[in-house]
Amino acid sequence: MRCFPTLPGTLLLICLSLAACDKNQSGVTGVVELYLMDEFGTVGEGCAIDPGTVKLQQEPLLWYANFLSYSPSEYAFTITYDARDTIEKMEHSVFGVPFGVTAGGELIYTGYFWPGYSSLGCQWIVIDPVFWRDGDKLYVELGYPGLMEGAEVPDHRNDPRILGIFRRDGKLAE
Repeated sequence: MRCFPTLPGTLLLICLSLAACDKNQSGVTGVVELYLMDEFGTVGEGCAIDPGTVKLQQEPLLWYANFLSYSPSEYAFTITYDARDTIEKMEHSVFGVPFGVTAGGELIYTGYFWPGYSSLGCQWIVIDPVFWRDGDKLYVELGYPGLMEGAEVPDHRNDPRILGIFRRDGKLAE
């Protein structure tokens, strides 16, 4: 009686083991989505959004399928034509439209769609929904018209959960 499997039996066991493995061994789950807000409060006198007060709309403005890629070096989402059309049809106010970015259903950071024609500044995360650069890219920037000296904005644009999801699906432009 043999205690060890034959070579063909061993190969079969290895193949079955590999086939049973989960291809997502990174532990990364969920998707990245961008929501508009129903409710939020600010901290202090500026644009800083208090994450504890945020209530996102029920449906995302941009679904994960709308994101073609994310560039962590540019802090830019490349989006579908339909997503760009959706953003362009939004009603923009001078003070901006608040949004939240989620990963795996968890709020990662907040910001504003802040039009580049605004005469008001904002020291928070902003996306210009009017003046497009490089085709269909949404640049997520710190402050409008830029981050002022001494201003501090928590920067979670390259949160590991966001990068992990895009990397997992081959959508990370490294």
